[in-house]
Amino acid sequence: MKGIAVKIGQKGAFLTEVMPPDKPVNEQVLLKTLYTGICGTDRGIINGLLNFARPEADKDLLVLGHEGLAQVMDTGEKVKSLKPGDLVVPIVRRPGKCIQCKIGRQDNCEDGDFVEAGIRGKDGFMREYFIDEEEYLVKVKDKNLGKLAVLTEPLKNLVKAYEVYQTVSNRSVKTCSDGSYWCKKVTIIGAGPIGILFSMLFITHGFQVTLISRSDKEGVASNICKRIGADFIQEDAIKIDVKSLISDIFVDTTGRPEIVGKGLQALKYNGVEILFGTTLAGNINITGEMLTEAVEKNITVFGTVDGAKQHYVEALNYLSMWKEIYGNLLEEIITDEDVPEKSVEALNGDGKGEIKRIIRWS
Repeated sequence: MKGIAVKIGQKGAFLTEVMPPDKPVNEQVLLKTLYTGICGTDRGIINGLLNFARPEADKDLLVLGHEGLAQVMDTGEKVKSLKPGDLVVPIVRRPGKCIQCKIGRQDNCEDGDFVEAGIRGKDGFMREYFIDEEEYLVKVKDKNLGKLAVLTEPLKNLVKAYEVYQTVSNRSVKTCSDGSYWCKKVTIIGAGPIGILFSMLFITHGFQVTLISRSDKEGVASNICKRIGADFIQEDAIKIDVKSLISDIFVDTTGRPEIVGKGLQALKYNGVEILFGTTLAGNINITGEMLTEAVEKNITVFGTVDGAKQHYVEALNYLSMWKEIYGNLLEEIITDEDVPEKSVEALNGDGKGEIKRIIRWS
């Protein structure tokens, strides 16, 4: 059975034979992989940049893949909510033993004692078949989504980020005078799939959105922004005068420290900065003046990662709604599609020239 794996400590992904799954028992489900997505986390693991990546215990290879869409082939005798033929999105992070994990919020794990499929301590979904527990599978009720359901995993992170925004912004009245968000400006940096999906999410809730990127691969970002009613600026955010970035919400998807600092300066009173991107490069000089301004303006800065099962459900609802509203617009985010044999070269590349690349397994 084919799978795509890495050996921790060695750069590069490769196609390999992996053990086929056994017959499912109890709450187990046998799944056939349909699509997996490729993201920056995969390439970080492949290039040895993520020191938390690790294989399962007693294994030397880690099967990659944390963005998945699969079809149910068989079920154990205790499975109640799924049947053969159903489409599901598997959950990435599995709980440890802290109180957050015990209540199904392993996305807020307090001690790091969790595993993540395709990332740390658990084989991922870049393989033809796998066994999983019913509890960690989210049913795709709208089969018209097709391969777009593979966007559920990245989108669920943004749904969680929006939930956190709603929580931290309750320190003040966060709406306009009529109770809506029409007067609130959101600036989003980076036009990868995360930046584009963030734009769609905030537009859906009625915010003014400006997406800024130093590149516009295949004109996808600018076209989507035009269709959904957001503004698009193609320029390096570092070169833009901070006065033109003044916002109520500033979202960074790049992880560039210089941009994070610029966002801090661009926020209005009671503003919120959302940190989503990560990188090991760059630095920023935080001045006393910047800190004083952040205090005086009631600025909130938060980082966010992962999402809970409910966020997967909500992400699927957003995808269904957007497909109904915008037709095939979402499909423009998926710029590349390969079979496993041809995807390894792309995985080992830098990702330039693509927005979201997916692998078609069957």
